Amino acid sequence: MDISIENFLDEKIMGVDLEAETKDDAIQVLSKMLLNEGYINNIDDYKKDIYYRESLGTTGIGNYIAIPHGKSEGVYKNGIAIGKFKNEIPWETLDDKGVKIVCLFAVRDEEGGSDMHLKLLASIAGKLGNDNVVENLLNATSVIEMTNILS
Repeated sequence: MDISIENFLDEKIMGVDLEAETKDDAIQVLSKMLLNEGYINNIDDYKKDIYYRESLGTTGIGNYIAIPHGKSEGVYKNGIAIGKFKNEIPWETLDDKGVKIVCLFAVRDEEGGSDMHLKLLASIAGKLGNDNVVENLLNATSVIEMTNILS
């Protein structure tokens, strides 16, 4: 299976101009999208797994981007919910800035899940390591625009 980011972009679990004041608000907003589209079966269980991973080290990679992730038994279908938020959200980050773009991974906790998880992270990190891609994402005004930037 091809683990490139393009194969996991789903406009139904992406949004721009989203509202959140805190890290938890942002994760909740994106988790609801995942639940509504059948990617996860329970927000609370899923978030518990995300926060467990958060406790191991920051997922704020800098440049206003966070990539919270974790494997969870509550995930039905692997995917990445991507949100661009209206305001900067306080988050522990490598550059001590807040975040505006959150890429929330939903990865099934199953055999091979760790491999899938790492390959997906590597794929998105490769894209987000490009300053032009990040700048374009920060300026994106629609989900279609975000999809085109990441494809």
